[in-house]
Amino acid sequence: MKREMVDIVDENDNVIGTAPRKGIHNTGKLHRAAHIFLLDSNGRMWLEKRAMHCDSYPGYYSSSVAGHISSGEDYLTGAQREAEEELGIKGLELRLLHRFPPSVESMNEFISLYSATSDATPIPSGDTERFDLFAPDEIERMIHEGNEKISKAFIRLFEWYRSNVG
Repeated sequence: MKREMVDIVDENDNVIGTAPRKGIHNTGKLHRAAHIFLLDSNGRMWLEKRAMHCDSYPGYYSSSVAGHISSGEDYLTGAQREAEEELGIKGLELRLLHRFPPSVESMNEFISLYSATSDATPIPSGDTERFDLFAPDEIERMIHEGNEKISKAFIRLFEWYRSNVG
């Protein structure tokens, strides 16, 4: 089985090497990821409930798609690949919303955040237990009440989204 490799980048997001994807968060090295907020035509957002075997945030809610950019990929290509792998939906029209610098919350990832709209129902696979659909106000309440496990990276992205997009 071939190991998935990711690009290691410097503080300016320039590639300086590669490393195996598995365990990358334990190294402290800067790397790349894409997140997608998948909305339905009513503006509700699909959140991924991560499987318990995930190496980061098992059992937590996260972005509709949250995935590493493979070595040699650009952000958009990686986001499209991850959308197909994680959602089971092909041909989503992705719109870049914002690029985030690495942070503690993102586990040293440069993140490109995309959005897409579709009324297709995502199909869980691999690292996903299930997808749940929420109105943005419900997500905001979940974050502030703290009764649900929600990844820190998603909270950071969602707070930016609410302040800047809707």
